[in-house]
Amino acid sequence: QIPDKIGPYKIESLYKKGGMSILYLATHPMSKRPLIVKVLSPNFIQKKEMVDRFLKEAEIIGLTNHPNIVKLYGQGKWEKGLYIAMEFVQGISLKQFLLEKSLSQKKALEIIMQVGYALCHLHAHKVIHRDLKPENILILDTGEVKVIDFGIAQLLKEEKEVRITIRKRFMGTPSYMSPEQKRDPKKVSYYSDIYSLGVILYELLLGQLSHGIIHLSLISKRLRTILDKALKIDFEDRYQDIIDFVTDISEYLKSSDNKEEKTEDECLDSIYSSLKKSEDLLIK
Repeated sequence: QIPDKIGPYKIESLYKKGGMSILYLATHPMSKRPLIVKVLSPNFIQKKEMVDRFLKEAEIIGLTNHPNIVKLYGQGKWEKGLYIAMEFVQGISLKQFLLEKSLSQKKALEIIMQVGYALCHLHAHKVIHRDLKPENILILDTGEVKVIDFGIAQLLKEEKEVRITIRKRFMGTPSYMSPEQKRDPKKVSYYSDIYSLGVILYELLLGQLSHGIIHLSLISKRLRTILDKALKIDFEDRYQDIIDFVTDISEYLKSSDNKEEKTEDECLDSIYSSLKKSEDLLIK
């Protein structure tokens, strides 16, 4: 049953149901703008481990303020547990777009740079996303990118403050996890997010999902060098700072004379078309 109200927010409809949470489309009482209210599933409300994760997600989103990261509007308790009120991002996931459309190399690199800027902001606030993947990157019809889902993000504080026992299966998506994250999900750092972004860049350049299988020989030589460094097995050989990764991509874009298969307008039209299809399916 859909509640009429959660906290101060009027609930309009069910938006999405996940394994641990339920998302509702709601209206802000003051601005009347749409937003997303995320509530912890009743199945987990008595489990301290899950409650801690839910509260940690709200804390982490609340620390950030960046155009490429979903915004937090509020959080609190309601009669059936806990909720987080977040920005409603009207876009499609990068995974959905990748399955339906193709991107020019230039646009693919620009998307990665936007995600890189978001990571730079997160890392500056000592936040590791830990589940960066195409499903957690949304593209708006303007071409702007938003990073979402901080359910397993980690805040780097004193070790004693972040010891939360979480089962390994909840700690990431195998195809995008760095080798060190697979070994011990709790012992990761910024270079683990960089590895995940490297896999996403590889998929955008390839034009399809990799399912964890990387063949750098399929990538042009100059970009292969960048990807090779981002995807090093040993994290000590990898980019240690997201700024260095973004800088190398930026320098490549400035010096590249490759012909574009698509113009910027054509790419945005493709995004808008995919978005309209998603809206039509949602209405139906």
